[in-house]
Amino acid sequence: MSPDDSRLLAIFTGIVAISFLVQCIAFLLLARTVRRLAIRVEELSKGLSRTAESISEKVEGLLSSVKTSAENLKTLQENLTATSEVIHKRVVSVDRFLSDATDSARLQIIRIQDTVDMACRRTEYAVDLLYHGVIRPVSEAGAIMNGLRAGLAVFLRRANPPAVRARREDEEMFI
Repeated sequence: MSPDDSRLLAIFTGIVAISFLVQCIAFLLLARTVRRLAIRVEELSKGLSRTAESISEKVEGLLSSVKTSAENLKTLQENLTATSEVIHKRVVSVDRFLSDATDSARLQIIRIQDTVDMACRRTEYAVDLLYHGVIRPVSEAGAIMNGLRAGLAVFLRRANPPAVRARREDEEMFI
């Protein structure tokens, strides 16, 4: 494997690692946004539940005061009873709807959290695999090549020319 191939492999590996990192960040931001949305939906559902209970209590209070003041008006009482039942059914229906919406939002948040966790685990696995499968063997191969070069240089007793040696000594003096 030539040095250019090693560089290209290292660049490609870096690009892949950066893309995995960007993907993880995007998933984390998405999960954070969904979590905020779920919290807001839950707050709204609590507010609507309180409002619905308040309305229900007010209607029941109104019904009791109308009953005490208008006992002779049976038809009015029946109409009010029917109205309160409809309102109660609507309140129960709204409560069920809000409960279902909150449960659905919670499930979606759990799914998103699981997706983000899985993406992070896969990214860690890919980076680990890349390190153990590519970077480390390439580094070891480079070290072996450097050792072979040094061994061949000693074996062939190849020495630096005097001009190169003098230049190196001058550079070492500067350092």
